[in-house]
Amino acid sequence: MANVWSRLVESFDRAFPLETPRRKLLQILAIVLLFEGMSVIVLFSKAGLVAGVVSLILGALLIALAYKPKPQGEPGVFVPKLDPPGMRLVDAVLKRIGNDYVIMFAGAAIVSLVIVWNRLFSARSELGDLDTLAIMFGAMLLIFPIIVEKYKVEAVFSLMFLGLVVLFLVVPQVFMSLNSGAGSSIGNWYVEYMLAAPFAGILDLIGIPSTYSGNMVTIQFQDGTVQSLGISAYCAGLYSFSIFLAAFCSFVLVFERLKTKMLVIVLALGLAIAFLGNLFRMVVIGIVGYYRGLDALLWAHENAGWIIFLSWSAVFWYLLLGYISKRAEPSPSTSSQSE
Repeated sequence: MANVWSRLVESFDRAFPLETPRRKLLQILAIVLLFEGMSVIVLFSKAGLVAGVVSLILGALLIALAYKPKPQGEPGVFVPKLDPPGMRLVDAVLKRIGNDYVIMFAGAAIVSLVIVWNRLFSARSELGDLDTLAIMFGAMLLIFPIIVEKYKVEAVFSLMFLGLVVLFLVVPQVFMSLNSGAGSSIGNWYVEYMLAAPFAGILDLIGIPSTYSGNMVTIQFQDGTVQSLGISAYCAGLYSFSIFLAAFCSFVLVFERLKTKMLVIVLALGLAIAFLGNLFRMVVIGIVGYYRGLDALLWAHENAGWIIFLSWSAVFWYLLLGYISKRAEPSPSTSSQSE
């Protein structure tokens, strides 16, 4: 069994060499699969349990294959002189806290608080998306001191990613729920003119009768029924914006530093694609509802988003890592001069 695993690791290393963009992409994919599997299992449903278990197993397998002990300066091995800023930040915080049990206690407290709040105080006892994200962040804090020595890159990336998702997505949602009476004119303007208006306009352009008023879009289905759809924070792209921004910031801080100009360009491009991807998702939902009815529309609303998000994200990260790889490769003239 050990020989089979060794051969598998060797084949993996040849296909995805250390410190290459392909290796980094596999590490990110492993983390995504691992936490997606955890999320599906926490939000237990018979239909999604198998997918969650498979995702969890694939993520754990890829992390095990990608793991390599940190080199200690052997001849011929390049050892970076300075860790990325994300690593240094986490190391500084850990040193400041000075006790692993404090971090683990904080994680356990977050998990317990979310569960108790949902069971005793929330109008809905079942866990939702935001609850799951908060639980995953708490669980990451709980196991972080245990795994950081062996899987430092993956652990730091996961901790920063989940922490930023909670900061960008969960905290604002909690704040808005506690201040439901305080409306945002900027938010209302964005939903009406940047989403509802183009959504209805595109549907009208392709022959689906649609009108909008505020955050409501009214569609006349093919069978003549009329359905009004409200654009919520989820439909407004808050999830895709937050998850992309958290992933990008974590990537830059842990995996790859970018020059300021390049960072701004890539970030702006990613946010623009996230906006267009979300608008495309809404149009797909409208088209499905027009031809197949309300039940099909609701199914598309639940499933189209993550399919479209993962599709454009995969292309985005593939192109970005490919660009970084080309920039990192020495030119022929440089190679010849160094020989």
